[in-house]
This record gives sequence, structure tokens and C-alpha cells, in this order.
Amino acid sequence: MSLKITVAGSTDRELEGVVRSCGAAPSLVPLAQLPAMAQATTRQADVLIVDLRGQSSVPPALGAFRRQHPTTGILIVSKTLDPDLILSAMRAGANEWLAEPVTHAELDAAITRIVAHQASPAVSQTFAFVGVKGGVGATALAVNIATALSRVATSGALMIDLQMSRGDAALYLGVEPRFSVADALDNIHKLDEAFFRSLVVRGASRLDLLAAPEANGAARLDPARVKALLEFTSRQFEYVVVDVPRSEPGALDALDAAKSIVVVTTQEVSAVRSAASMAARLRQRYSKDRVLVVMTRLDKESEISREDVEQVLGSPLAFTFPSDYRTTMAALNKGRPLVLTNHTNLAASFERFARMVAGLQSEKAAAPEGGWLARMTGRSKTRKRADQEETQ
Repeated sequence: MSLKITVAGSTDRELEGVVRSCGAAPSLVPLAQLPAMAQATTRQADVLIVDLRGQSSVPPALGAFRRQHPTTGILIVSKTLDPDLILSAMRAGANEWLAEPVTHAELDAAITRIVAHQASPAVSQTFAFVGVKGGVGATALAVNIATALSRVATSGALMIDLQMSRGDAALYLGVEPRFSVADALDNIHKLDEAFFRSLVVRGASRLDLLAAPEANGAARLDPARVKALLEFTSRQFEYVVVDVPRSEPGALDALDAAKSIVVVTTQEVSAVRSAASMAARLRQRYSKDRVLVVMTRLDKESEISREDVEQVLGSPLAFTFPSDYRTTMAALNKGRPLVLTNHTNLAASFERFARMVAGLQSEKAAAPEGGWLARMTGRSKTRKRADQEETQ
């Protein structure tokens, strides 16, 4: 694989040598040429390395370059990992940054990550989870599926908590967000990657969270704004998981971007009836194949069997999850998703369902050996239906 790498603003022959040692023949340009590169309509490079060791700030032209060339990877080299400089670089669209001295291993790893980001699927996958009533475990399920997907994502995974009045995703992830989905929706007209990154908080296993607001959100969700938000996030992340309030039309009517809409129920009679009604409405609004009904807390000793549930639903359950209340509560109290301690049947079922909806074959996307020259392998094939569905 041959990459076109441009190094801007560097007179350091040692840096050029490190780039060459990674198997590339870089083009060297002065930093003053960056504005012209930002205006060019043709692709300037696969990777742009910007040497800021002689600069006190990020050049304004870097942001313009990112907007004009969104698929080019940007790597910053600086004297130190200065927090203010890193934040400015992120806002300008930088993908990676390294502090001197730059080693072969560090540069090769950074380029590998950039290549992985560029090679990730152009169209992301969005999954919406909606519980038929409170207490069915929809949020816990969404958090664990999002966490499982974040472990295999090459270009990021995001969870959006649209539960404006009682969102608990931050609690499950053990994070304390400063901003919320309300900030994103209120500023949807000026949403860009840098601003959005400032709104999310990083949870376990590289999962980003756009949290629900802490205060009771009295305002109704606007479908147009929710739809715009989901369209934006689908361009930024490989996987997006959304916790959707069941009684909010502004959210339920804005799920066009969702690959799958997962209706979460239990074996309770009232929950099953609500699931049948909700699934029917959603299938009228969206296609039948996109709406999945899953059942949490499966109790094989219950008077209401799986077959009874499916008879009421009028369709097969897409998946069932075993009951493990004690383990679930222990994970909640720790603020650590259960799927990260994959030694229980419930945690394993989260992994299987995540692979099923995402069309992945293995539990983890194995990291390819070697550097970016030996980087790319094909995507996993979709698992067969018989291997996808949990029946225990």
C-alpha cells in the first residue's frame, strides 16, 4: 500500500528520515504553503504531517485545510504535548499528535491509526433502543451494546442518551459529563466535529457519550433537530447507539438514520402487549426488517413462555437475554458496563447481540500484524442467522 505523505513546516532531516523509515517518500513543503493547499480542489495528501515545533499556535489555515480535504489524515508534531495546543489541533481537525523526539514506532503506529480511520466504512451503523416501559433494562442493554461495539470500532463509537428527563447512561458508564445532548440540539445549526467533540465525554473502552441533561428536560424533542443530529453523528462515528424515550414522538419519528430499532421488553403481560403495539407502530413508520423485538431477563420457569410472547407479538423474538439481576446491579454500582467483564452468560449475550446487529463475525476485530504497509484486511462476513440468535 503506497501512501502520499506531505510534511509541512519542517526542516528537520531526522523527521524526514523517520518518515522514510516507515516506507514512504514524503513531500516537503513550507508552512506558508498551507493556505494554498487548503484552497486546492485536488487531494493534496493521504497524510499531512505538520511540524509545529517552531510555532506557538496552530495555523488558522489548518482548519480550512481540514474542511477542504476531510479525508486527509492530519498528524501534528510539537515540542511537548501541550494541552492548549492539543485542544487547538483537535478543533482544527487533527487526527494524531506526537511530541519530539519522534520515533519510528510512534510514527508508524500513528499512521496505522490514520489509515484505519480512512479505511473504515463510509456509512456508519446507528442502532436505536426503546424500552416498552420503565424498568425493562433498555438503558443497560444500550450501554452494554455500545460498549461492545466500541471495542471493535476503528473509527469511533458513540452513545446518545435522549432520555431528557431521566437519562442514566452516564451513571452506567461511571462518567460525569459537563455538557449534554441538549447543548447539541440547541446548537444544531453550528455543529461541527470540533464543537461536538467538546460536548461528549469518554467512557469505558473508548466509548464516547453524549449524555442526557442533568436537569429535568421540559422541552419536547424536535424531530428535525434529532434527525439532523443523527445524520451528523453517522458521519463522525462507525457505530452510534441511541437510548430513545418511548413516549417522545420527537425521537420516535426521527429514526430514519437507524439501521435497527430495538424494542426492549420482558415477559410481563403488560410489557409484551406494549411491545406488540409499539413494534407494529414502528414497522408502519419504518420497514419491518429494521424493527427488532428483544426480551430481557428471560425466566425459563415463568408461566409465560417464549412461545407465548412470540404469539402475542405476531413475530419471532430477535434475541433473548438471561436474567442476572445481582450481576447487573453490581456493574451499575461500579459504573462499569458488564460487557467489560465477559465471564458471565449475560455479558456474553451482550457480545453476541452486538455482533449480530452489526454483522460482525468475531467478538473482536483482530489487529493486523505489522505496520500500515500490511494494514488492511477485509471486513468480517455476516454471521449466519442460526449462529446469531440466542436461544438459551
